[in-house]
Amino acid sequence: MIPKTISPTDLRKDIYSVVHEVAAKGELYLITPAEGDSVVLCSRAEYNALVAERELLRDLREAEADIAAGRTSSTSDVRAFIAKRGTPARATRRRRSR
Repeated sequence: MIPKTISPTDLRKDIYSVVHEVAAKGELYLITPAEGDSVVLCSRAEYNALVAERELLRDLREAEADIAAGRTSSTSDVRAFIAKRGTPARATRRRRSR
């Protein structure tokens, strides 16, 4: 989505309508001052999605590095580890079923 562009002066004049558009309609605004870097205004949901995606991409890069370095485990190794260690969910279910 291409953000709408607005100057800081216009943003000050129309702050309530801009915030409503961002929060209710998911609009993005690129705030462009005469000097310095621009800033993007987005909703909390959009921000949270961006942060989650960035974390997922970081995890993917780390996983790819682990694979490239040979830091992997077979399915049988993982199952043996889980069986030996147990999981909190299994322990809880066992207690409830008794």
